[in-house]
Amino acid sequence: MSDNQHHAPLSQAIVRTLTDKLYEKRKAAALEIEKQARDYVRNDNMVDLERLIKVLEQLATAPNGNTRKGGLIGLAATAIGLGNKFAIPYAQRLLEPVFACFSDADSRVRYFACEALYNIVKIVKMAALEHFEQLFDILWKLSSDPDQNVRNGSELLDRLVKVCVN
Repeated sequence: MSDNQHHAPLSQAIVRTLTDKLYEKRKAAALEIEKQARDYVRNDNMVDLERLIKVLEQLATAPNGNTRKGGLIGLAATAIGLGNKFAIPYAQRLLEPVFACFSDADSRVRYFACEALYNIVKIVKMAALEHFEQLFDILWKLSSDPDQNVRNGSELLDRLVKVCVN
């Protein structure tokens, strides 16, 4: 199976850009993914939406750090593209790969997991609270993360979770 088929419905070019070491390139690919997710909803193409999420789940759990970062930003972009109404049914699938990245040895992956989780929780709000115990555990661990950027990212996430709870 070629890479293009393996990552369908994402093109090989988008996957390459999404998994690039440069954040700006990953961000550009994420904007394309956001648009794709929005188009799938508009065209009622749930088959390709499911395939998109599956590919991003796989990228977010890949061995390569840049690939994981790309998967994380892609999952967040998908949530944003779907919007609240359409993202909620996919909340668990969007959240779980992100949760797994908080135990990553690479602090940059943990930071991007904070960013991705923030963006996903911002969209799915109450659906994220179904995972409150995991969220609480993650926030507790991140509060003592050795990397200051990760701690800063977790503080923003903590504030958002508090807003959702209240």
